[in-house]
Amino acid sequence: MTALFWLFAACKPTSTETTSSIKVVHKEPRCERIGVVEGAGGNDRAARADAFEQAAERGATHIMLQPPHPDLEDGMTMIVTAKIYRCPPPDEVFAPVGYP
Repeated sequence: MTALFWLFAACKPTSTETTSSIKVVHKEPRCERIGVVEGAGGNDRAARADAFEQAAERGATHIMLQPPHPDLEDGMTMIVTAKIYRCPPPDEVFAPVGYP
């Protein structure tokens, strides 16, 4: 049984980001856009939490949320769509343009 636990634990995506470390932005940051996530849940809070979980699994540092809306298929589930970004740490130093 222990071997099965380790097998399934190894399949889970790993990321250095956690949902609490992801910053919410209201306009597009000047960072790498890594995609879009769509969170779903029984209410706004659950849908938003699902979007944050997906963003963390993909290594996002920033998230730009759209307003929640009901799922058109069942009308009971709330959906939150969000663009996700990966930005370098603010203390990371880059060489000036033109230098190796």
